[in-house]
Amino acid sequence: MFKWYNNILEIGLDESLNRTEVKRVRLLNLFWSQWIIIQIVLITEDAFRNPEPFLPILIHTITLTGVISIYFFQKNKRFNTARTLFFILMLYSNVAFANFIEPGKNIEYFYIIIPPFLLLFTNNSKLIYTTFIVCYLLFTVPKNLLNIYPENTQNSSVLGLVLFVIIFLLVNYFKNTNVKSEIALEKQRNQLENLNRQQSQFFINVSHEIRTPLTLLKGQLDKLKIYKNDEHLGNIQEQANYQIHKIKKIIDDVIDLAKMETSNFSLKLKENNIVNLVNKIKISFEPLFERKKIRFTFKSSSDTINCSLDTSFFERAINNIILNALKFTPENGEVSIEIATKDNNVVLKIIDTGIGIETTDLQKIFKRFYQVENDINKSGGSGVGLSFSKEIIKKHTGTLKVKSKLNEGSTFIITMPLVNLKQEVITTINKVEDENENSIDDSQFNKNEKIGKNILIVDDSYEMRDYLKDILSNYNCFEAENGLEALKMVEEQKIDCIITDYMMPKMDGLELIKNLNNINYKNPILMLTARTDYSSKLEVLRLGIDDYLHKPFEAEELLVRLHNRISNANKRDLYIEKEKISDVNTINKEQELLLKIKEYIHTNCGKQKLNQEDLSIHFNMSKSSFYRKIKTLTGLTPNEFITEIKLQKAKLLIEKREVYSIKQLTLEVGFSHGSYFSNRYFKRFGIFPKTEMDKNLL
Repeated sequence: MFKWYNNILEIGLDESLNRTEVKRVRLLNLFWSQWIIIQIVLITEDAFRNPEPFLPILIHTITLTGVISIYFFQKNKRFNTARTLFFILMLYSNVAFANFIEPGKNIEYFYIIIPPFLLLFTNNSKLIYTTFIVCYLLFTVPKNLLNIYPENTQNSSVLGLVLFVIIFLLVNYFKNTNVKSEIALEKQRNQLENLNRQQSQFFINVSHEIRTPLTLLKGQLDKLKIYKNDEHLGNIQEQANYQIHKIKKIIDDVIDLAKMETSNFSLKLKENNIVNLVNKIKISFEPLFERKKIRFTFKSSSDTINCSLDTSFFERAINNIILNALKFTPENGEVSIEIATKDNNVVLKIIDTGIGIETTDLQKIFKRFYQVENDINKSGGSGVGLSFSKEIIKKHTGTLKVKSKLNEGSTFIITMPLVNLKQEVITTINKVEDENENSIDDSQFNKNEKIGKNILIVDDSYEMRDYLKDILSNYNCFEAENGLEALKMVEEQKIDCIITDYMMPKMDGLELIKNLNNINYKNPILMLTARTDYSSKLEVLRLGIDDYLHKPFEAEELLVRLHNRISNANKRDLYIEKEKISDVNTINKEQELLLKIKEYIHTNCGKQKLNQEDLSIHFNMSKSSFYRKIKTLTGLTPNEFITEIKLQKAKLLIEKREVYSIKQLTLEVGFSHGSYFSNRYFKRFGIFPKTEMDKNLL
């Protein structure tokens, strides 16, 4: 019963309607559905109880027909027509019954509700007030003309006017109050949605920020069994400690920012020379600015400027602002730090010639999780750095402000009092202890055997690029910092394989792949990503990439996958050359068919034993034509291609934690024997499925 009633209320609704229109459609559905019931009851009553039923039944039947028409107009989304007909029927019924069928029974008082009803369905003031006047005239004039109430006509008209005005004003008041409340709720809803979006983006970015140094850290630790001499071990240890420091900093910023809101948080303030402290920070950043070819300067109005600082937290606050300047200042730009005193305050400015900030974003950049939407921020960032800095400066009884012009640069201004505090307040912040679980890979790679293939590494982290070049030392490696540089490199060099990150500035990995598809780049593409959400994987797989790896990854696994993909590409090229296939446009069109075949295998491989014959029948091709297409597009035989898709599905199932045993996984992807499946999986991905399942459950 209730389901049926709800279905009536939903008639005519779709996602294109705004909230107000949805309410109006539902309200009219409620009115016409009730009106149909009322008309049927009245027709039945007149038929059995009215001595002269013909005229009332005729009027009710005409009204019923009109109300049913409203249903069809609503269903076909002709809402204005439905509403117009609704009010015409209300006026028609009132005129007929109040003046001709049942005069003298106060039916004309129903005119009072028509203008308030109209308020619910339109904001057209002219129409509303015109209807108000028409209804009042219909309420008063016929009574005088037809002499329906000869003794009380004047009193009735005055009373009617009072009722008209009071009821209309009350409904109008509640309508306006409701609209204001809805606007306020909508604003709150948008704020909550925006906060949720920022928090979601925050966790995605933090994942990216943490997984990249984790990958580099793991890579350095994996070398400990390869190199035995002290020189290499010292360098590995230094790199590992640096990555640990980066992870620790991210975690500390997030935790400390949350703790600043509690009453337990306090600073350990001491009198310090801010000039010496900032100069030390400047020196530590010089290598990063030199690498990016940015001029980095520092000047102070005095050698000694003392103020009360918690050097640990203050240094972290300054570091965040300098890193921000480094991130958004292009090559050959300039970043400068200036310190001076003014009115018993120290004024510290960090000035950059970067991309600048929109005026609308200036007050938002210090909000937690907020990030300005630009090409550079696509590469990640936690969105807590500047918020953390502002809170720390505030705890120092100072202020942090920003001035900026788009495409010209930004100036961050810190103002703090020159006050000496003799007491020390001890912080109660609990620091995060790093626990490092080293995983040593027994695999060793033959770095002397040179492979004449050109690999393009695309990643915004120079540390990650250096690490990948080290792993791929037996290949010819080229580098690009983002997708735009990669596209330029592909035009200039013969690239046999691309290894790209997902999140990068200017052009991310997803946009890079789309652009590579547009220029018909056919060599293997491997994606390294810190994003583990299933939708992101499907998004890049649908674009036709050959493989992807999560950070942190095993070096050997990358090498195995890279070798397999290049090997398949070589087989494809040899087959095309052997068969003298030269119609590139035909090959490009058939890529769409290949995606359909992939999806079909992916969906059905666990339901039945698929083979070349099954697929050729399903896609209306002969076995030889099917073989030729698959071999041309992938370099694999149809059976090898089926196995490849099965193995890719197995990996997805493991990552989604949808299977918990090798037996279950084997059956899900259509293999008959677990041992055979495990061996094929290891050969494809460089890791046994059971090992990967165990790692995924940790």
